[in-house]
Amino acid sequence: MISGFYSKIPWRIRILLVFLLIILVSYFVIRFLAIEPKNVPEEFLRARQEASSIADSIVSLSGESAKKISEIAELDKKREYSEALNLIVQELERNQQSRGKAVELSKKLETMAKNLADISPAEAGQTALQAVSSETALISRLITYNDYLYQLLEVLRGKFLGKNGGDKIQELINKINEESSAINDLNKKFNQTMKEFDGEF
Repeated sequence: MISGFYSKIPWRIRILLVFLLIILVSYFVIRFLAIEPKNVPEEFLRARQEASSIADSIVSLSGESAKKISEIAELDKKREYSEALNLIVQELERNQQSRGKAVELSKKLETMAKNLADISPAEAGQTALQAVSSETALISRLITYNDYLYQLLEVLRGKFLGKNGGDKIQELINKINEESSAINDLNKKFNQTMKEFDGEF
């Protein structure tokens, strides 16, 4: 019955129908089945590698600071203020290092962000965006961490020099620990998200 109906259709219309069918099939293949070309700009890859290295250095610096703060607290208990002051000076220098690393990291993240639009497939670009967002949040927490650390070291130095009782010490240590934990978590999230990114290629 269908074949009979088809045979009654003028040949020009048949050609038109076949042509439309080919267009529809081609559209379906291109739209739903064709594999989007994969591309990651070289500049993004370099910045990603450098950002990862810098972030690891930041985590390492914050870990070292946490150890030194514990040592300073022990020296405080023993009233060995001279040695404690020496450690404070070292930590203030480390704090400056950490701030410098934050600036370096922000530049690498800026480079990564500028290249996001050129990443394909688009899903991979979205994953990369999540990773960049994590490290941007890390910088924000690092700035807060450094501010608290600087306040703590100044309070401790003031206490050791007999200028104040250091009643804010524990509060600042708690805040520093919170920020340090957040920095570690955000860096882990960045690394995990970038693994997912790699898996999309």
